[in-house]
Amino acid sequence: MQQRQLWRSGALLSLLFLALPAPAQDESAKTEESYQPAKLAFAEIRRTSFGIPHIKAWNETGLGLGLGYAYAEDNVCLIADEILTVAGQRSRYFDPSLPSYPHWTAAPNLESDFFFRSVNDEATVKAAWNAQTAEVRALLSGYVAGFNSYLDQAGRAHLPEACRNAPWVRKITEYDLIRMARRIALFTTSAMFVPAISSAQPPGQGARPAVAAPKQRLAASNALAVGGDRSENGRGIVLGQPHLPWINQLRFYQAHLTIPGKLDVMGVTLPGMPVVGIGFTRNFAWSHTVNTSAHATLYALELDSKDPTRYLVDGRSVPMSRREISVQVRGPDGQLQTQTRTLYSTQYGPVLRYPDLGMEWSSTRAYAIRDANAANHRAIEQWYAMGKARSLEELKQVNQRIVGNPWNNTIAADKDGRTLYLDISPTANVRDLAACEVEQAPVLYTLNTVTLDGSRQSCGWANDAGAPQPGIVAGRNLPVLQNRDYVQNANDSAWLTNPATPLTGFAPLVSREYLPQGPRTRQLLSEVRAHRQALSSADLRDMALSDKAFIASVVQDDMRRFCASRSWQPDEQAACERIASWDGVAGLNSNMGYVYLRGLWEGLTAERDGLWAVPFDPADPVATPRGLAYTDPVVGAKLAAALGASAAGVKAAGIGADAKLGAVQLYSSAGRRLGIPGASDAMGALNTIDTDPPAEGALNVTGGTSYLQVVGFDDNGPVANALLSYSQSANPASPHHLDQTERFIRKEWIKLPFSEAQIAADPAYSRKAVGPSGAH
Repeated sequence: MQQRQLWRSGALLSLLFLALPAPAQDESAKTEESYQPAKLAFAEIRRTSFGIPHIKAWNETGLGLGLGYAYAEDNVCLIADEILTVAGQRSRYFDPSLPSYPHWTAAPNLESDFFFRSVNDEATVKAAWNAQTAEVRALLSGYVAGFNSYLDQAGRAHLPEACRNAPWVRKITEYDLIRMARRIALFTTSAMFVPAISSAQPPGQGARPAVAAPKQRLAASNALAVGGDRSENGRGIVLGQPHLPWINQLRFYQAHLTIPGKLDVMGVTLPGMPVVGIGFTRNFAWSHTVNTSAHATLYALELDSKDPTRYLVDGRSVPMSRREISVQVRGPDGQLQTQTRTLYSTQYGPVLRYPDLGMEWSSTRAYAIRDANAANHRAIEQWYAMGKARSLEELKQVNQRIVGNPWNNTIAADKDGRTLYLDISPTANVRDLAACEVEQAPVLYTLNTVTLDGSRQSCGWANDAGAPQPGIVAGRNLPVLQNRDYVQNANDSAWLTNPATPLTGFAPLVSREYLPQGPRTRQLLSEVRAHRQALSSADLRDMALSDKAFIASVVQDDMRRFCASRSWQPDEQAACERIASWDGVAGLNSNMGYVYLRGLWEGLTAERDGLWAVPFDPADPVATPRGLAYTDPVVGAKLAAALGASAAGVKAAGIGADAKLGAVQLYSSAGRRLGIPGASDAMGALNTIDTDPPAEGALNVTGGTSYLQVVGFDDNGPVANALLSYSQSANPASPHHLDQTERFIRKEWIKLPFSEAQIAADPAYSRKAVGPSGAH
């Protein structure tokens, strides 16, 4: 029998023919394709070193079941906490005034709850579920069954300490996973504006909560795909290096998913997602980088003078729609109370307010946001189709057709030495941007959004033939590059994917050209250019973790001259000396020159354009801008002030001038404080490490390099080396909580087993079968 060939165990046949229910919330969502009693609802979970699960099943239901069970074994508390967030129930159990995530958004739990109750309302979630393909529904239902099976088998009293016997841990439903998928889709758009949306009230409605400005960067990445004309063995090589927060919602999890004859893909997934998002198959590998396309636009609304909840479009007064949102809130006495707000929306989307950015809701003006990903229910379908693709050509085609990847570029290469770059994601289609764009705060441009004139119907999004949803650019009209040389991206536009064949001529909301490139883009292109010989997988691994800070290469010499040209206070002189002697690398043994120069450079964020000795030249975008015009009195004064502030900040934090970076740049977990190498995004290191500002003797790590993979190919298939910087499990008691973190610190890559023989030969190999009733 095929089942015996797959499982090699007759005992597993008892798991056959188990039926899985449709979501309890919506019996009408059942389809004959998704829920047949004859479905084979079981999976085999084989674990290899570092706790990586290799999940094999006969169909999508079983595959989701195996992944849901394995994920719960490693991160049950994490996913339970996430489900609480996306359901808008944090204030029911936790202090409503505390931040939902300290290093992600300044939104308190209460504002988070109102936001998610709004964007994940019942009708929207039901519509998202109904939009899923039969395969995706089966994956989600299986995942639910696997997670719930683990919860039943483990028992709440035996869960990890973080959620042991917690009242907020519960069984999950398919709708919970839909809510989580929507949160991921909205991460770089509406979810950047949580308190701005949740607190938007018309004037005269009483006190309105303060709204913190959105953070400029929450997600980034580097990726490089080398083709056969430049690689050592004539085959493709892919470096993937996403930089994301080291916190719950975007914490990667390694997994290998197999349905024999249909799917065989390995890489990483996100909480609640039953697919691999970045990874490799037998034929190709890919990674993602956050792109610069406009997935959302803001609208400035001209209000009706008689009513601030009506706005004018082409002179016609249009009423805002209203919804009452209720949230249960735990008071100081432990008693639950219900708080209700009326939130407002327009034909563009929800109303929002950012007083500090000049976006207050007044009697004459309001603002709204239209978000392409609010109507993009295709993300899981997209990643599943990518994992099933048999070639780079098919990979391109499924992206152009589905356009479901919410906010990423795709960089890929295959076993035959071909490379592929795709900047395909739901992107606003605005016909006449120049006529519609209005002034906005500069920080909003860093979020890849613009503000449009909402008083004109012509400034709305236009439909594009062949697009899978209204108002976005069709996939066939978005940037693509294929070659046998290389493609790369480090969060700049598509323009310099390969400088030999620049991508130009796209609408500005798709891709802008002839603009200064970010320091990581310049570092990555410099690294490729510096390798005169053919590139190997080892070369790409070295690039990824070299810890070189690009900014040092373009400003450090002039900083030495600047420091030598002036007299300084003792703390400033100490900073100058460390900057002068720093080697430009943010390694564990590096001196404090990195910390001082980082403080100076980040303190000049809004003024950098005027500092350069050699300005940006579009004809030489990698080498320019460079140098500091320190002899200019204005520039010199700015540099001196920034240096003084940096030195004072380090001293106030209790960090000594002679400390080593490994002693102060720390990741704290499980009662340990580990020194982490790498430099901040502003400093241009491929190994980006984000931290809080210096405080209490340390720079506490909050994010950065998360999953690393370098995948090449030989005659036997993929050859993959990887690292998960924060390890597989968020449970401090797990042996896989910090095991890969220690390898990351030492730059000791892990060779991933992919073939059946490699998996079986792994020294930590273990195997179990799971079904809806648990493990067997």
